[in-house]
Amino acid sequence: MKVIIVGGGHLGSELASLLVREKHDIVMVEKNDKRAEYLGENLDALVLHGDGTERKILQDGSIKKCDALIAMTGDDKTNLLVCEIAKDFKVPSIVSRVVDSSNDAIFSKLGITASINTTISSILAFRRVIEKPGKRLVNLVAGEKAEVFERLVDNKSRIANRHVKEFEEEKFTIAAIFRNGELLKAVPKETIQQGDTLIIVAPVEESQNVDKLF
Repeated sequence: MKVIIVGGGHLGSELASLLVREKHDIVMVEKNDKRAEYLGENLDALVLHGDGTERKILQDGSIKKCDALIAMTGDDKTNLLVCEIAKDFKVPSIVSRVVDSSNDAIFSKLGITASINTTISSILAFRRVIEKPGKRLVNLVAGEKAEVFERLVDNKSRIANRHVKEFEEEKFTIAAIFRNGELLKAVPKETIQQGDTLIIVAPVEESQNVDKLF
């Protein structure tokens, strides 16, 4: 697979190194001359010194023939423009790093293959390490104001054997129930059973109150 990576910082270069080891054909575009020189000497890939928002530099990297483009700079505006250009060239797979969570919606509307908020990803990774047994934080949404998480209903859970409708006035929402390998809609009449895994959406400040039910 031929991949163009725009942005040769720590994340971009580490991703490039991994893809090179996997025998992919990598082109790295880096604006900083000293960084580009370093990458050229240490990365088994074609490294182009230039601005990834300029069509000429991307054409030099054979953007018309690439299978994927990944915008990995630390600036959302730059990444957004790079993705727009990649769309013009009809690159099959376009992926972008997002630094500022408030820009998530902009990248979503762009219609690219995927956008990855590296700040949120780091927060989730550290948060999961300290999670209590039976709880798994899935994502932060709504500008990091709400959490989506899974909770296992065990024999100590106060929420077991109660109907979903009993919690309709709470500040959290039971979005779905995973039971015996099947995903169920959390309809009001459904009884929550021991062994269920609940998918819950809650404001961040309500998370501890939800924990008390388990």
